[in-house]
Amino acid sequence: MNSTKSLHGAYLLVGGKGLSAVIGLASMLVLARLLTPEDYGLVVLVEAAVTLLAAITELQLASVLIHLPRVSDAHFSTAWTMNLIRACVLCGLVVLIAPWLASFYAEPRLTDIAYVSSLSLFLGALLNPKMAILIRDLDFQKEFILHLSQKVAGFVVTVGTAWYLRDYWALVLGTLATQVCGFVVSYWCYPFKPSFTLSKIRDLWGYSVWLSLSNFIKTLNSKQDQFLVGKMFSASTTGVYAMATRLSNVLFTETLGAALRVVSPSLRAHTDNLAELNKAYLHTQSLVTLVFLPIASIVSALALPVIELTLGVKWIEVTDVFRLLVLALALEAIGGVGLSVVLATLNTRLAFWRDVVSIAARSLCMAVGLYLDGFNGLLVGRGLSALIDLLLYFIIAGKVTGLLVRDQILLCWRTWLACAIVYPVLYLLQTPLWSFQSTLIIDAAWLVFACSAGVALQFITQGLLWWLSGKPASIEVVFIDYLKSKLKLKGINRLENR
Repeated sequence: MNSTKSLHGAYLLVGGKGLSAVIGLASMLVLARLLTPEDYGLVVLVEAAVTLLAAITELQLASVLIHLPRVSDAHFSTAWTMNLIRACVLCGLVVLIAPWLASFYAEPRLTDIAYVSSLSLFLGALLNPKMAILIRDLDFQKEFILHLSQKVAGFVVTVGTAWYLRDYWALVLGTLATQVCGFVVSYWCYPFKPSFTLSKIRDLWGYSVWLSLSNFIKTLNSKQDQFLVGKMFSASTTGVYAMATRLSNVLFTETLGAALRVVSPSLRAHTDNLAELNKAYLHTQSLVTLVFLPIASIVSALALPVIELTLGVKWIEVTDVFRLLVLALALEAIGGVGLSVVLATLNTRLAFWRDVVSIAARSLCMAVGLYLDGFNGLLVGRGLSALIDLLLYFIIAGKVTGLLVRDQILLCWRTWLACAIVYPVLYLLQTPLWSFQSTLIIDAAWLVFACSAGVALQFITQGLLWWLSGKPASIEVVFIDYLKSKLKLKGINRLENR
């Protein structure tokens, strides 16, 4: 499994996620003007509960199929059968809890939303299990087609329904359309006629049980803030929090998550050589932090113009929530590189216990924050828990690689320090400059300029820190050499075309 194939896979998958992010952002721009925070709040209350039920029954079979040394059609049919049984159980659970959910939140509209959402879960559980082969072999072309088609289908149905109905059903039906499309396209991409069998259940269950438990804890961890906000605050506030979360995911973590999907299969080639595994892990961790942390930092610092331009003035309350969440989700996603090295070595039990500690830490941080300062305190607790999450990722990666946590933290210290220097500059400049803008075109041009200035400041600051450090042969050199090679290649191609 060579690095060139891994890199091409990363390009394709990240590019696809980037295109999906553009579609998702366009959808949010339209929906923010057609729907209200309350509409989002209603849907997210059901979504959080249903997602948690899905996580309880999630078998993580795709991850197991990726990492098993030998797989046959019997393994895939067994995975399909297990998912079919799970889908039936899952739909029944959602139907049973729907009335209770409506009673718990004192909102009768949640019942019908839950019923329709159960159909989405059923279809989502029956995606073609052979799609895992494409991920294992770093062949992401058909995965690209699958996710892009789902995004387009969801966009068309959601926006069309929102334009006609102007209520929360647009979000519910859009999700259903996404799952219908995914179900159909997955079998078109990789034709497979499954049979009902459990003959390989022992091969799959041994690893999947720990991944399933880990996924449940991780999902509960990611949704507990939405449960808490939904119960303690109004549907409108819940909608604001949900919008900030979705926008953070669309603009940042979905793209990084796509990149990280390439990491685990590529690290699997080094699991028999600890020195090579450590080298590959440190290189990937450095590169991911170098690229994605500054992006998150710049977007967070410029949250006010980003929210006002993308969502409009009526969503201005999203600003501070988004400012914190985009950084929190970025830290957790960057830590995912550590999780990738754990999964590559099939240390699934270690990943589970990390998630147990993580959910306990996040619950404590948010509970204390909520007690001390209400909603704002909860946000601070959420941010603190992201730092703890990153530390936990470093700890489990150290368990597998033998690397010290201190060394992993200091690995990218120039990137962290450069972000800390640039962030307050952009934050202080955005408000006085933004207040002078008037038209949409001028606002968009100003935001592009501000983001470009942020990138330039980050580049210059980190370059100076690298120079003051004695010009080490670090990731900055690798990154610059890579950019130079690409620019040189483009120059040669242009000359040849002439």
